[in-house]
Amino acid sequence: MRSREWLDQRASLGIKLGLDNCEEILSRLDNPQYSFPSIHVAGTNGKGSLCAQLSSMSSANGVKTGLFTSPHLIFLEERIRIDGRPIETDQFDDAIEKVRIASEEHPPCSPTFFETTFLAAMVAFRECGVQRAIIETGMGGRLDATILVEADLAILTTISMDHSEYLGQTIGEIASEKVAIHRQGSPLIALKPKDMDVQRIISEKAGEDLVWVTLENEQTKWDAYSAITSIVAENLGWPITEHECVWPGRSPNFGASWIEGIDLKFSAAHNPESIANDIEETKEVEVILFAMIDKKEIEDSIKSLADAIRVKKTKPKIIFTEIRNGRKPSARANSLREMLHSHYPDIISSRCIVDSREAFLVGVMTARHGHGNLLVMGSIYLIGEIMSEIISSRGLDAIDIMTIH
Repeated sequence: MRSREWLDQRASLGIKLGLDNCEEILSRLDNPQYSFPSIHVAGTNGKGSLCAQLSSMSSANGVKTGLFTSPHLIFLEERIRIDGRPIETDQFDDAIEKVRIASEEHPPCSPTFFETTFLAAMVAFRECGVQRAIIETGMGGRLDATILVEADLAILTTISMDHSEYLGQTIGEIASEKVAIHRQGSPLIALKPKDMDVQRIISEKAGEDLVWVTLENEQTKWDAYSAITSIVAENLGWPITEHECVWPGRSPNFGASWIEGIDLKFSAAHNPESIANDIEETKEVEVILFAMIDKKEIEDSIKSLADAIRVKKTKPKIIFTEIRNGRKPSARANSLREMLHSHYPDIISSRCIVDSREAFLVGVMTARHGHGNLLVMGSIYLIGEIMSEIISSRGLDAIDIMTIH
């Protein structure tokens, strides 16, 4: 069986928190994760963007750097980068094949899709001679496969309600899962939360290893990333070097000029906190193209969307669509629209267009009737679909676009 076919079959296993499979398979692979030190990053929002910045800074200091993130936007190789560039297809396939063979030794193990890509990253990083890895958690931390890396530094971004069906019913329970990435005796850098209970949980877990980063009222998430990277550099003895990084689908101005006459913005916001923040930080928005996967916090996310657009001086037009190729089911566009109107009955303009390609074209035409501002948000899978369409139609080089530094 080809490695890709075997990997695709892993998707049917869904999400499974626990470490037994990965511990066993890593042992069969001679524990590649011990071949390099890692920086381990967890949080509800912003962890991927921060990981990209850390990868860029590490490479800028002459360190051969591996970066593991998820999910991917366009192609699987994005999940495993060496010095900012997605690994080659044959490297990816070879690493997956090694994981498959190890998993089928007796007694056989059945890693999930996410676990398999994480294990493949560890194999690829060792074989490429990576000197440091930047590792983004998949979900939570305590029972996430990524906690098996050899991390000498851990970082927490924001903590809010997300994936509560897996991580806990309260913000405190979720914080406890995420802060578990701290290793005693190694620094834990954490963005200081407003919730006092969450502060207490983090402080009790990390003790003297804790380094707080406080975000002032006027500062953005990008200011927070800059502060965190500076602390990381100090801890690792790196000079503060200039390092450019473009995180596709998330960085400010990414893809802004791809469509003539359109100021295109992407936002990976997918929960109440991030949706509110990103709409607030987007000063000019005339049209929002919106889709979400079907998950527990969806009602709260739509309420956050309603509250955020209600206070806008110029009310944006909303186009709800559906995700075609996500690894999780899409929420129905008409259900999202009904939720929005229940929270904001006086909204001026909203409509449903199920096909995301058609919805994007309508969004572009609608934006052109105004000042050309179009925001695509609500799901990373939607961003990936729209990016794929643009890259294909314009004949762009996907590998170059997905090379982040």
